[in-house]
Amino acid sequence: MDVQKITHEVRLQQWGNIVKDCRSSGKSIKAWCAEKSINIKTYYYWQKKVCQVACRELVVGQKRNFEAVPINSGSVFAEISVPKSNSGRLAVTIHHNNTEVNIYCGADAAIVETALQALRSLC
Repeated sequence: MDVQKITHEVRLQQWGNIVKDCRSSGKSIKAWCAEKSINIKTYYYWQKKVCQVACRELVVGQKRNFEAVPINSGSVFAEISVPKSNSGRLAVTIHHNNTEVNIYCGADAAIVETALQALRSLC
């Protein structure tokens, strides 16, 4: 493994810890960033990079096959069940072309996997 790749991995780990710390603080991202003297645009960049890697790892690590069924003009529907204990706070939004996937805090791995599989079928 080259130095550049190791450096990238270390940064991703640090950024992941920062994002986790912010999300678990109970504060708004804006307030948390101000308190930590972190530029909010920098925070969102880090969050985006961490989420991209997490999504890639989820897709690569899939063990189940999933087939999303395109309906009409490229729409894809995937049935998921949302547990009652969902806190309702948005954890991450993934935008790809004209598609948006919202994943909320408390979503279990199966829900996240189903949403990512549906998104992958559009790519």
